[in-house]
Amino acid sequence: MNKIKILFCIDKLVRGGTELQLIGLIKHLDRTIFEPHLLTIRESDSDLIPEDCIHLHWPTSKIFAPQGFLTGLKLTKYLNNQNISIVQTFFQDSTILAGAAAKLANVPVRISCFRDMGFWQSTLQNFVLKRINHVMTGHIANAQIVARHFHQAYAIPMEKMAIFPNGLDQNTLPFSQARDRVANIAMVGNMTRQVKRFDLFVAAAALVSENHPDIRWHIIGEGHLRSDLEQQARELGVLDKIIFTGRISHIPDYLNDIDIGIICSDSEGLSNAIIEYMFKGVTTIATNVGGNPELVEHTTTGLLVEAGDHQQLADQILNLIKHPELRHQLAQNARDTVEKKYSWEYCVQAHQNYYLQQLEGLR
Repeated sequence: MNKIKILFCIDKLVRGGTELQLIGLIKHLDRTIFEPHLLTIRESDSDLIPEDCIHLHWPTSKIFAPQGFLTGLKLTKYLNNQNISIVQTFFQDSTILAGAAAKLANVPVRISCFRDMGFWQSTLQNFVLKRINHVMTGHIANAQIVARHFHQAYAIPMEKMAIFPNGLDQNTLPFSQARDRVANIAMVGNMTRQVKRFDLFVAAAALVSENHPDIRWHIIGEGHLRSDLEQQARELGVLDKIIFTGRISHIPDYLNDIDIGIICSDSEGLSNAIIEYMFKGVTTIATNVGGNPELVEHTTTGLLVEAGDHQQLADQILNLIKHPELRHQLAQNARDTVEKKYSWEYCVQAHQNYYLQQLEGLR
């Protein structure tokens, strides 16, 4: 039996949530059924390229330029020559590029993925993406609210939307029993987009530190906004209390010593960081946006706060510091919940079944 050739297209591979989900998906695909191909169009971390996968790197800085047009033609030819059966795209530029090429090449199954609320699309991107998504044969979202958002924004029928939760390797995420005293509070994410609101984390740190000066605050990630955050921390007098870790290869190990995990974004899809917090026994406080409330049930598996409110964030942190028994219970409830829902076995099987159903529906 010939293997089913599937090409994944993503802008670049870095240590971000969507990128790591794609890497995990490719790594766990059944190689007796599928032959994965991967196209990246921006500079990537070579250490992240999955093994046993045909990798194409065609640098394309601008999609709406002659370079993008030529890459599109090159990809169309590749899809035809390789007899690719499925194209799956991630992020805006890759969806425009590979979606158009897949349609031109008559690839039978064309899938776009929605993993956030589209907060960083330009007007031109949004205009083109609406049209590209109407030539896709299927769509995958990682949260109900994300699926509903693009159902409304792009007029995509909900019956064409599949919703699959993120996958995680539970064996690498052992539960760490909560301590009575809060010593370390962290926020995981790349400092590359204002929407992540690391500034609220720093502001809350300043408020909490007035009465709890020994707590250390950890920003786990990297990005060009770091200098702005360092300046903010300096002005608020907490620079000596905040640890900017930079890139960390295996974040779950670092979380062993973290007591409270924060996600205070203005917009989210389904946050890998929250899922990792919940697996590791790190009590979660998250903003009530996007897919966060699908993960965190307020006062049961974590705490939710309103977006943009650093005072409320600080108040809830103080609540957890004051009530260790609440923090312990939330952490245990969270672990019990995610163990049932998030695994690579379930995630990959759901994707593979979907691919086969899409192909079967064409016969």
